[in-house]
Amino acid sequence: DIADLQSLNGVNGEVRTEACGTGAALPIRGGVELGAYLFLGNCLQVVGLQTVPADRAAFLVQLTTIMVPLAQAAFARDIFAIGAKTWIACLLAFGGVVVMGFDGKELNSSVGDSSKVLTLSLSSITDTLSGGDLLIIMAAVAYTMHVVRLGKYAQSSTPLRLAAAKASSEAVMSLVLIIGLVSVNNGVFGNSVPGFLEKTGHEVATYLSAFGESFSAADTSTLLPALGACLWTGWVTCAYTIYAQSFGQRRVSPTDANLIYTTQPLFSSLFAFALLGETLGAPGIVGGSLIAAALWLITTSEDDGNDTTKEEAKATAQINVIQS
Repeated sequence: DIADLQSLNGVNGEVRTEACGTGAALPIRGGVELGAYLFLGNCLQVVGLQTVPADRAAFLVQLTTIMVPLAQAAFARDIFAIGAKTWIACLLAFGGVVVMGFDGKELNSSVGDSSKVLTLSLSSITDTLSGGDLLIIMAAVAYTMHVVRLGKYAQSSTPLRLAAAKASSEAVMSLVLIIGLVSVNNGVFGNSVPGFLEKTGHEVATYLSAFGESFSAADTSTLLPALGACLWTGWVTCAYTIYAQSFGQRRVSPTDANLIYTTQPLFSSLFAFALLGETLGAPGIVGGSLIAAALWLITTSEDDGNDTTKEEAKATAQINVIQS
């Protein structure tokens, strides 16, 4: 009967929400919230990158490696809800990303090991924080909230529906923003608009105009590769990753998921080697090793059956109850 089905499916909550008549509402609500986090984070990052170098911005965004476990513990109302092994893994992964950021760059000869490289990077960032840096840090906070809240919504929604709602919400917000910026450029809001918005609106309008002219004048040899690139970025790097993240975080805690995301530099290096023939230097190897060590810590913590996994499972359960 219905009670038995609800008991059997109590973990993911799908039958329970459908029996209550709210099965469709939950993914939409979650999609709007999660899409808003991504939209806000992307906007803050784009604006911040106008005054912040890309490598510095990449460093600041990786603060999510530390922010996510802090946020997860805060929602659980227990700083000890995140196990010691997980905290060590987070610090290792964060350090690995920082060290990898120095790969291919000339370092001062006095910097002889990875710990000094890490100290140099941290001091160079904190000593020269700017408004653009703060925007990137705010973007990292938005991405952190996305990962943590996804851990809650993924438990009570199907991955496909949640991913569709999230992507649709972000697309609508982006479309509204573009329409608003074009309207600013056309003078719809008069002269009371901040100069930054006027400049951005002009840039967007200029891009759309140039794109339309280029598209109408392009031939098949140009359009087909462009179409292939659009399909790849749309289906694989966007749609698939949104679905995969929603699917994966039904089974993986937000902190562990974010640790897995820190492997992105490793895969970038592998693709760069396979497609472009680029190789890693000493900082890249050291940084990659630190990230690999962090993942090893997480996987062995599950195999050993120690208290870390139990604590994180308890934390996730507490978060789901508190955030419901």
